[in-house]
Amino acid sequence: MYTDCLLIIFIATCTALVGEALTYVLVYRSEQYKRLKNEMERKTKKLERKKETTAEVDRTAKRKIEREEERLKATNRDMSMFKMKSMLAIGFAFTALLSTFSSIFDGRVVAKLPFTPISWIQGLSHR
Repeated sequence: MYTDCLLIIFIATCTALVGEALTYVLVYRSEQYKRLKNEMERKTKKLERKKETTAEVDRTAKRKIEREEERLKATNRDMSMFKMKSMLAIGFAFTALLSTFSSIFDGRVVAKLPFTPISWIQGLSHR
């Protein structure tokens, strides 16, 4: 039972490391992410500068600030969509890994809970 627990901890650690590596490769290393990140930083600085220089309530300046905020929101939305696509792929991979490892330990007791889980969670804890 203890070796199975250690094996599960090792598998979980390796899976987390693989997930982080995939996230780095699919998201943070890509040119599109770098471009969107630089664009976000540039637009944020530009918006902050406009807000600092426009202290009085001028309608045209206020409209320009609102337009800049909308552009910043659009860039943020693009970045979120880019991240979501890769996270969806990683989620599918982890689901496949979960089902594979679940079938490996099917019917074997690897740990005993010190309490009785809620009925709708028992399906997850008592496989």
